[in-house]
Amino acid sequence: MKTTILRMGLILAVLATTAFGATQKMTCRETGKTMDKCCCEMNDGKFYCKLTKKTYDQCCCDMK
Repeated sequence: MKTTILRMGLILAVLATTAFGATQKMTCRETGKTMDKCCCEMNDGKFYCKLTKKTYDQCCCDMK
């Protein structure tokens, strides 16, 4: 159940990113870097940040 909710959150984040296009940027809370798309991907029910190479319970990206 928790995994399903996390996956739905990630899917909604991806859809929101594509809906807003290039005008919206993502910022990694851990590194402070700004990018065009989220740096997190699902890995064993947790979010894996490609920039920090760590897993988190919640996505570390915020829309700017």
